[in-house]
Parts: sequence; C-alpha cells; structure tokens
Amino acid sequence: MPEFSLLLLLAGGVFVLNAMPAFAPPTWMLLAFYALQQPGTAPLAIAGVAAVAATGGRLMLARSAQRISASRWMRPAMRANMHEVADAIKGHERASTLAFLAFAISPLPSNVLFLAYGLARAPLRLLAWPFFVGRFISYTVAVIGGAYAGRQLELQLSGLAGGIYFVVSQCLLLAGVWLFTRINWRQALRSRWLRWWH
Repeated sequence: MPEFSLLLLLAGGVFVLNAMPAFAPPTWMLLAFYALQQPGTAPLAIAGVAAVAATGGRLMLARSAQRISASRWMRPAMRANMHEVADAIKGHERASTLAFLAFAISPLPSNVLFLAYGLARAPLRLLAWPFFVGRFISYTVAVIGGAYAGRQLELQLSGLAGGIYFVVSQCLLLAGVWLFTRINWRQALRSRWLRWWH
C-alpha cells in the first residue's frame, strides 16, 4: 500500500482514538508500532499527521462535552459553576496557553482535560493550538524513541498487567472529571480553597 494511504489510515486511527472519551489505548503506542512497520517514513511526517488527527479528535470530544453542558442533563447551577472556570481561563489566556502546552508535551492522557474543558464551555481555540504543538513535540519523541526501543530491546508489556493498569487509570480519570464538576469554582477561584458544590 502506498505510504500516503498508510498515513491516511494512521490519521483515521489516531482521530478515532482521540475522539473516544475513555478506554482508548495511548496514541504513542500506535505511532511507535507504525514507525516499526514503516521504517522509511520520516518521524516528523508521522508526528505531524498524528498531531493534526489527535487535535481534531480531541476537539470533537470537547464539543460533545459542550453539548452535554448546554443540555437539560446539566443543572443550571452546575452550568453556572462551570462558567466560572471558563471565565478564569479567558482572563488568563497566556498562562492557560502555557499550561496547556506543557500538559500536551507530557505523557499524561488528555481525554480528561478536553472533557473538563468542554463542560466548562471555554474557548476551544485556547486549547487547540497549544495541544497541537505539544502533541507534535511529544509524538516526534514517541516515534523516534519507540522505534529505537522496539528495535533494540524488543520489549513486550504483560497483557494482563497492562490491561489492569489501563482500566484502573481510566476509571480514576473519569472520577476526576466528576470531581471537577463538583467543585464550587466561584468560591475556589476567589478564596483559593476548594469548596464542594452542592
């Protein structure tokens, strides 16, 4: 299959993984596998295609959370609480952009960030660009490092141990989103102490 077609398949896979709210395998695993199977492809090309697809998938996830926030499923009081977060982000755009960039470069899963961001209905442009840049950097490292490690070490994770860790971590992250919506952000942002929203 031509390299361009393979990159399109990769983009589709990355998009689907990043549009899922939870229980999607880490994108870097797919990229490392692709790099091992297609050693002639430039790492920057793989990282660029994956970063665009990942950003698109995460934005779709955030928009889904926005629709939930605007629906009757979210109480007006909780919706107003989430607006406090959005106002704080808009009021500190530069700091927010730098924080999102650092998060995107890190290996931390970003599904929770986009779910929380979407529920807050904050401007997606403040998250999209730093996420794309951060993921491009981290994916480049993942492609180069993953392919090298795979060739040199040929390590394989235990399927059972890896599966248990993955399920537990995703459940904890989803619980984190629920806790995010339960914080009284008006009080927290003004007093710098977290207070539960009732």
